[in-house]
Amino acid sequence: MKFFIVLLVLLWCPPCKTDDLSDDIDTIAALLIQMKAELQNTKTQVNTMEAKLGASEKRVKELEEEGGMKVAFSASLLGSGAKTLGPFSTRMTLKYKHVITNIGDAYNPNTGIFTAPVKGVYKFEMYSFAHANPTHPVGTSLMKNGQQILSAHGHQVGLYDISSSNGTPLQLEAGDKVYVQLWEYKVIYDNVNCHSTFTGHLLFAE
Repeated sequence: MKFFIVLLVLLWCPPCKTDDLSDDIDTIAALLIQMKAELQNTKTQVNTMEAKLGASEKRVKELEEEGGMKVAFSASLLGSGAKTLGPFSTRMTLKYKHVITNIGDAYNPNTGIFTAPVKGVYKFEMYSFAHANPTHPVGTSLMKNGQQILSAHGHQVGLYDISSSNGTPLQLEAGDKVYVQLWEYKVIYDNVNCHSTFTGHLLFAE
């Protein structure tokens, strides 16, 4: 390296004294060392920026995938026939077996449970129908991970049928479970007209 620097000085500098030449060589060597350090620092900064850019691009892709995810379902209690469920001595998770829509496959008709595929805000609604019964009204609750969120209740004595409904947006983490339970000693009815339903869809991912 030093030989190369001396050669450059001899080629490009006018004749000079030995001491001056030595000083010039030392100055150029110091400048080269400084330039090398600055170049290394610049390379480090570039690598850091590339890493941040890669992370940003990855996050943008994740957000695009989440934002583009479509989740919606709707199901009624019975796939065929007509039946009154209940009364039971304990609460029971309702299995809405007749799937009308299940975009994203987040609802499981075998368990009656909706499992959130992504973190976000979802809207849920439940509609419950029953024939008039003086001792066993219709009563259901919307549940999230074992916690009761809201309920729908209807009591009718006489010749007329009764229906009740309720719904709410819910902020869910991926993997949270939402379902409907029939209250103890309450009833719910459905037939091919799909009176009793459980419905939900993703409003937006977070």
